[in-house]
Amino acid sequence: MYTMKEFLQNIVDKNKNILCFGTGLMAREVLEYEEICARTHYLIDNDVWKQGKIMEINGKDFLVISPEQMIEFLDEKTVIILASGFFKEIKRQLQKLGITQDTEIVEYPIMRVNYLSDSEEFFEQRILKECLKEYEIVLEQYHIEGEERQRRLREKEKYIRGSKDGKRPLVLPRIMVMPTTRCNMRCKGCSSLLPYFKNPKDVSIEQILKDFELFFSGIDECMRITIGGEPFLYPHLQEIVEYLIGQKKVLGIMLITNSTIMPAPQVLELLRNPKVFVEISDYGHLEKMSHLISVLENIGVNFTVLTEQKWTDMGGIQCRNRSEEELKFQYLNCDQGKVIKGMHDGKFYTCARGARMAALGVYTSEHDYFDLKETEKGSVIREKIKALYYSEKADACNYCDLATLPTKVIEAGIQMNGGFQKSEYTIVKREEYEQLKRQAQMKETYGRS
Repeated sequence: MYTMKEFLQNIVDKNKNILCFGTGLMAREVLEYEEICARTHYLIDNDVWKQGKIMEINGKDFLVISPEQMIEFLDEKTVIILASGFFKEIKRQLQKLGITQDTEIVEYPIMRVNYLSDSEEFFEQRILKECLKEYEIVLEQYHIEGEERQRRLREKEKYIRGSKDGKRPLVLPRIMVMPTTRCNMRCKGCSSLLPYFKNPKDVSIEQILKDFELFFSGIDECMRITIGGEPFLYPHLQEIVEYLIGQKKVLGIMLITNSTIMPAPQVLELLRNPKVFVEISDYGHLEKMSHLISVLENIGVNFTVLTEQKWTDMGGIQCRNRSEEELKFQYLNCDQGKVIKGMHDGKFYTCARGARMAALGVYTSEHDYFDLKETEKGSVIREKIKALYYSEKADACNYCDLATLPTKVIEAGIQMNGGFQKSEYTIVKREEYEQLKRQAQMKETYGRS
């Protein structure tokens, strides 16, 4: 099986044509590669409603055809690339059509993770690419656009790649710090597993600040840090945000909230800092959400509202008994393991969900996490962090379905007790939003008088 770099080189050298089986997000990801996009003329899909239609992807129009129609386009210079989470089922379908015997077929989900941890391709795909994605978000927060944006991206890429003598800084895409296991909601499918905690508790602010100091002693830069769980319930959130605003090694701070908690006044003031971004999940609490949005808008906070959310179903926390090969695919195919390592209560974890599972006592592992020790030098911590980022598997993947293909999605924000019903839609109509905002402002005004 090719690596992605080998495949791109092969189709260029042999001037191959490509048929792309798939029209979803994975196909769009494949067609971001210029070498593939230029050689692809047709998309294939089993959905009869898509067949015969023109799809515009990355500035190019593609005709969608049926699997039966693609047979007439096959020759020795044609490669079929399976760009779908259903790639195994599609390969079986092609076998039934008799296509697999004389035609080269590559599976993008496998190819995209087919690299060794000590290879340059591993670094480029899992570190460099993800860091630049996160850095683009930071630049957007600061409203840096156009040529200046491109100039900064080029400079950042050069910095992350390191010097010609092989010395490379340890720059990370993003980590998540989890200051509390408390939440005022009990969502089915919660990625942080918060409903599983029978006795939720806060991590002491002293522990969190100590963990930050040790973590930053081992790295050169982190594009963004996410404060997860329900951060507005944490009593010392002010100290966390103040610390991160003042920490030069982190470029952006993101807080994720369920929109039902109003931050304390001193926290609101800190949220105005351009380094901070607030992600608001719309779970149907329209009045509370409208009030929060009104306040954030009025004081100039960077935020976004996620509407009509779907979550990837990660499944329960029972062991899946996966093989070593399956574990490797799960880990390398997982966006959380690639981008978001977790820090919780004195330990640094391979992923945020793994941190929660370890805190629950679901599993133990010799290589999924390590203790942040004051007795260890920054150079030692650096190597341990690096080892997690350059790993090819994690034991946590035996207890999670996040990277399983095809992906199973579920409604976001549905409560475990069944007592909470989401509204029929969660996108707030503009007139309804404005009305709710006015009501919230009136309550605020009369509350002060």
